[in-house]
Amino acid sequence: MAEAVRPLRRQYLVAVGLFALLLVASFALFANLLVDHFSRSYLEDVLLSGRAHAEELARQLGEDAPLYKVVEKRQEALSRISATLARQDVIQTAQVYDERGRLVWSTTTRTEGLVGGFPDASAELLPAAPDKVVETGTTYEIRVPLNDVGTVVVGISKATLAPRIAILRRRLLLHTAIAGGVALAVLAAAVAFIWHLVQRNAALEARKRMDEELAALGSLAANLAHEIRNPLNALSLNLELLEEELGGGSAEEGTVGLARREVGRLTRLVNDFLIYARPSPPRREPCALEEVLREVAALLGPSCERAGVELTVTAVPTVVEADRGQISQVVLNLAFNALQAMESSAQRRLELRCAPGAGGAVVEVLDSGPGIPPDKLAHVREAFVSLRKGGTGLGLAIADRIVKAHGGTLTLENRREGGLAARLVLPAAVSNEAA
Repeated sequence: MAEAVRPLRRQYLVAVGLFALLLVASFALFANLLVDHFSRSYLEDVLLSGRAHAEELARQLGEDAPLYKVVEKRQEALSRISATLARQDVIQTAQVYDERGRLVWSTTTRTEGLVGGFPDASAELLPAAPDKVVETGTTYEIRVPLNDVGTVVVGISKATLAPRIAILRRRLLLHTAIAGGVALAVLAAAVAFIWHLVQRNAALEARKRMDEELAALGSLAANLAHEIRNPLNALSLNLELLEEELGGGSAEEGTVGLARREVGRLTRLVNDFLIYARPSPPRREPCALEEVLREVAALLGPSCERAGVELTVTAVPTVVEADRGQISQVVLNLAFNALQAMESSAQRRLELRCAPGAGGAVVEVLDSGPGIPPDKLAHVREAFVSLRKGGTGLGLAIADRIVKAHGGTLTLENRREGGLAARLVLPAAVSNEAA
């Protein structure tokens, strides 16, 4: 999977890098346009404020009289306007010119106070300009006509305005950079999440392909096992006939018996594999568990006698809705495992129990063997895991699958007095009266 993901990772990183580069470029362009727009808007606001002051000054001087007399008459109002303009840091001067362009009145705003009044006789004439806003080297001049007798000019200082615009630009750039950083962080989180989904999807696709391959392999193995089973049955039958013909305890008879037992083991392995590879759904019907236990005991009776195992059945009449054949197979597998586990035990006891339980029925298979190592308990029900040499590793896996198909549970516990307790719980037990 890593080899398949590596080219995709390179393409993904290239795409993400290009997208991030485009995003950064877009943010830079947006920040530049935003800063220019707000800087221009701030300048326009300042110029509009200056124009409002110029229009107010023109309104105060708007009388039908010689301009010099009007200025002298309105000294008190002009002083108030001068005080107001002094508080406007960006307004450098306010001046009044007559119709010939001669300076009639001027006020200069400074941090230490105001200097205003009539100008010197040597003052320069106002240059003619058709525009309402004239930009010079140091100021923006806002011109408002004073009827036909003169012009009011308000000067906006560039030196005072420039630092304010610079501060505004820095703040806008900082806020835009923060917004861009947050956007990039969100993008990085989204990229990481999408890459996680891509990897997960690749892993799921790889797992799906592996499952399909395993399913095909399992189907092939099941077909092969089915084809092997028939020759094994024929071979076992012929070996049994040959063993009967030899008779007399000859060496050949022992060899044939050994071969027949090995063929029997292979037959059981093939049968278990077919059951595990091709599970069939349970066909539920009333099933008397005590009858199942006694049938299993009858099947294992000869083997228990040969092995010196004391076999007992403790059964309370209990009926459940289950597949009788499958439940019999589960109990037989558990009992057969218990019988084999006691080969090296001094005391050999095997007990089969069944009784109604809380909301179901309980079947127990108890032995006096060595039990299962605690670190192996969690894995013994996995397919092809066996603690016994020569075991198929399918008995418990088949039993666990059948029990789950019935909606029940199968638990394995080591007993304090020694041995193992296999407990099978089946739900929805039918009442004993119905039995």
